[in-house]
Amino acid sequence: MKVLAALDSSVAGKSVLASARALGALLDSQVQALHVLTDGQRTVRSLAAAANIPLRTTRGSIVERLIEAGESPNVVALAIGARGAPTSSRPLGSTAAAVATALSKPVLVVPPDADPPQMFRRVLVPLEGSISSSLAPRWLFELTGGAQIDVVALHIHDQESIPAFTDQPQHEVSAWTREFIQRYCPWGVGTVRLETRVGRIGELVPLVAEECGCDLIALGWSRQLSSDRAPVVRETIQRSHRPVLLVPVELSHDSEALLATTATTT
Repeated sequence: MKVLAALDSSVAGKSVLASARALGALLDSQVQALHVLTDGQRTVRSLAAAANIPLRTTRGSIVERLIEAGESPNVVALAIGARGAPTSSRPLGSTAAAVATALSKPVLVVPPDADPPQMFRRVLVPLEGSISSSLAPRWLFELTGGAQIDVVALHIHDQESIPAFTDQPQHEVSAWTREFIQRYCPWGVGTVRLETRVGRIGELVPLVAEECGCDLIALGWSRQLSSDRAPVVRETIQRSHRPVLLVPVELSHDSEALLATTATTT
């Protein structure tokens, strides 16, 4: 299996390669760079050579070629630059948006100023407290095998959803935390640390990632980027200096049954 790095001649290229390599190390997968020939080929070849990552080139529509390559059975995920420059006001450039929304595989969205470690060691998983959002990270943790990875689950309350604790809050908070983890973190990765906050999700996710020293954010999403459908994804990508792994939420009957069983037995 391999992680595919979509490479162009923008300043984001170095960060994309480094992030793809970190994900590949975590998943024990090879990394290959792919460039659709337009211009700036010398820069692209230099970047891939400096990162010691093999480069494949192709011709045609950039979006179509990237989607075609990403859907290959031996590709486990695709890494792509969020935008060409750190100063861009858009969360995703047009190419990245078109590829991410069309591809049925996880997409690693890399901001141009990302500086990932050699391997992702701590991942932040924002959870809304629903079966669909809980399912998304399963893909990542199933493929990590025996890799040592710290998981920080994040649940953000709004003012109306804060649990009401009575005369023994110290016990009730602990019980609520245990139940939340058992119900919504059934990934089989050992200890999961739960962080809770109150406020706006898209604003707090990047902040908590920094506070907790996470080098990767994993988000489940429905592969839609319209402002009314994916505000959390859009704002997280726009604000984050860390790579964001977008995992399509596509529930199978088996996965739904498994999580439903977990929820009713806790």
